[in-house]
Amino acid sequence: MTRPAPLVLAVLAAVLSACVNEREVALVAEIAKLKEERVEKTVVEKGREETAAAEAALAATKVEVEEINEEVARRDAERDEIKKAFEAASARNGALVGAIEAVASRAQETAARGQQLDGEVARARAGADFVRSQADLLAREIRPDDPRWATERRLASLADFVQRVAKEHPGDPLLSELAATSIEPKSATPETASALAARLRDRFVYVYALEPPDVAAAEAASGENEAAQ
Repeated sequence: MTRPAPLVLAVLAAVLSACVNEREVALVAEIAKLKEERVEKTVVEKGREETAAAEAALAATKVEVEEINEEVARRDAERDEIKKAFEAASARNGALVGAIEAVASRAQETAARGQQLDGEVARARAGADFVRSQADLLAREIRPDDPRWATERRLASLADFVQRVAKEHPGDPLLSELAATSIEPKSATPETASALAARLRDRFVYVYALEPPDVAAAEAASGENEAAQ
């Protein structure tokens, strides 16, 4: 068998070596590409995972924000209700304070008016007591057995007294009637004049709720005795 020539062998070896090198280069490139694709896939998957986690966190944050907003709205509503209740209570309190002040003012006015009326009543009763005592004195002092001159003087005093009292109390019909009764000092009888003075006295005892002459005299005498002791 004929052996290949050395040149042929060398060429063949070079060809085989080139083929091997080309294949090795291609294989290395393929391996690098695979590595690159694997790394890129890992990065993409990691990015997707991170994106999913971020989206989940964002969704949870949105839920939390919504819950916080709802809580804030609820508290705002409660605050508004409390504010309304406070304003209403303040208004009621102001109205009550105004009413209390008005009542206190009326009470003060009533008390002042009561004091004024008490003074007026006291003065009226004092004046009435004077009329009663003077009328009682005239009723007792006009006696049938007195001298005529004394009787005429007392009748004149009674006529003037009745006229004056009637003018001071114009609304009393009995006093108007007594004032219209003619008392002539020279012709009127002591009995008629004494009865007229007694009617005047009893009128003031009745209208002003005064003590009758006998009781008043007894009380006055008792007071004088106590003062003397």
